[in-house]
Amino acid sequence: MDKLDQQILRILALEGNITNSKLAKRVGLSESATLERVRRLEAANIINGYVAKIDPYKVDRGLEIMMMLVLKNQNAEQIHEFEKAMANMDEVLSCAQLLGRFDFIAHIAVKDIPSLQRFIERLISLGCIDRMESLTVLKMIKRNHPAIPIEKGE
Repeated sequence: MDKLDQQILRILALEGNITNSKLAKRVGLSESATLERVRRLEAANIINGYVAKIDPYKVDRGLEIMMMLVLKNQNAEQIHEFEKAMANMDEVLSCAQLLGRFDFIAHIAVKDIPSLQRFIERLISLGCIDRMESLTVLKMIKRNHPAIPIEKGE
């Protein structure tokens, strides 16, 4: 990956819906050369997709929770089943496996307390949760940084 690829990644991280024409002008390449580079970055799974950032509050998901979870067992089957369940729950904005006191942390967005209660009941019904601890988000200081910072080429 050269400095042009890095520049393309920085721009796409902030403006995923930029047209190829505008991207080409910004990086100083022809449209075809730019498109070829973007397609190569996609094929190499360096670019894994494009998304719209949506404010949970504005779509009736204003109650956000950071939930730390400990599983009953650490066997591969239980971890896989838990990961699959979390990936399929619309309320889960993000989920990460951890080292340390907790096994997982999940960022949850729901409408209200009754919605949170229903979500927790669904989690408990999985049968694999030993313990959970939740923190209510008062204000997001930085939301969904668009990407891993890409170093500027020399």
